[in-house]
Amino acid sequence: MLIIVQPLSAGTRLTARAVAAGVPCLVPTQFPELLPPEVHSGATVVDWHPDEGVAGLLRLVEKAVADTGTPPTGVVAGFEYAVPEAAELARVLGLPALGAEAAEAVRQKDVMRQRCQERGVAHPRSVAVGPETAGDCPLPFPVVVKPVDCGGSLMVSLCRDQEEYARACALVHDPGEEVKFHPNPRRAALVEEYVEGPEFSLDGWVDTDGPHLASVTTKFLSAPPDFFEMGHIATAPECSPHGEVLERFARQVVAAFDLTVGPFHIETRIARDRGPVLIEVGARLAGDNIPELVLAGPGVDLCAASADAARGLTHDPGTLSPVSAGLAFVTTDRSGTYAGTLSGIDAFTREAEFRGLLPEAAPGTLLDPGDIFSNRVARIHFEGDLDRVERLVASVLADVKVDVDGVGHQDKEGAPA
Repeated sequence: MLIIVQPLSAGTRLTARAVAAGVPCLVPTQFPELLPPEVHSGATVVDWHPDEGVAGLLRLVEKAVADTGTPPTGVVAGFEYAVPEAAELARVLGLPALGAEAAEAVRQKDVMRQRCQERGVAHPRSVAVGPETAGDCPLPFPVVVKPVDCGGSLMVSLCRDQEEYARACALVHDPGEEVKFHPNPRRAALVEEYVEGPEFSLDGWVDTDGPHLASVTTKFLSAPPDFFEMGHIATAPECSPHGEVLERFARQVVAAFDLTVGPFHIETRIARDRGPVLIEVGARLAGDNIPELVLAGPGVDLCAASADAARGLTHDPGTLSPVSAGLAFVTTDRSGTYAGTLSGIDAFTREAEFRGLLPEAAPGTLLDPGDIFSNRVARIHFEGDLDRVERLVASVLADVKVDVDGVGHQDKEGAPA
């Protein structure tokens, strides 16, 4: 019985795929309404809130074993915020697991930076700042301010002066600021030097054969001050111009953080004078459809690899494909009601590399360009050579406009087109 704790985002897809593969699954979750019908019908879905802790998880496991006669075989964290509980549960059950220090280091960004310092992993200079110490900025501008234990680019901001810095810290420190899916966020900010350079995520897993890098994933980010993810391209490491150096870096990070089992998602920037610099590392699957891109491009099923690793199995992905798979999120730059149309999209749906245009919002949806959860209306997928897919994703982000009722799309000078 595979136990998947609090599946959200990519964890939901992992759960659905495990169920489809006939793997018996126990799914403790606070959000059962977000699971697809096939998971409810094919798995044992039970209510669990993080406040109940690992003791609550153990009670659910014991009951499931008594009811089904099926022993637990592995534990997977279904989301960023469930990594410590999933790791502790696996340790208690004697199953493959991250150590307690490793689980904390990948969740708490101030601890992450300390681990980098101790283990020689290149990282931005950083200072943790609480509400009581948020005076003058402790580092030269520009700096990046982020919460110490949140995900999804929430409240991450580039600050160029003291006013922007104070505003960003106040947002992180505000106890009334809701953090979606997070039961108890720490109200501390990490202040970091801004690292310039192209950004990538390194997506793979660790099983009994050691670490495996499935994709060097090119990242497209929104313009400052936000760092919203606007597009991704999954490429086999050997097909990336940065593959050799980034594979070495991924192995260094995995070793430094004692990642002994399960998926990893490493975010890095290549600084011109320093090489790869660690932005963040997570011991979970990437979100934003990256596992789907890795499957469509390099051809690695990260969901299956994660499930196999958790059960102490070796996952053989076979030979990786040279195809790159990418997507661009079509987002709004103006508040308003989505009209249901996209200006400039037709040219891209005719390209040979086009694979699909999928809605993210229905016509009539209220759009907010400042909210990562409320600014996407569609995503467009491409597959092909890396250079060609890169040009297509970049062009979509530059040229396709969301039509908003009562506004109409505008040209780059701001005049109605």
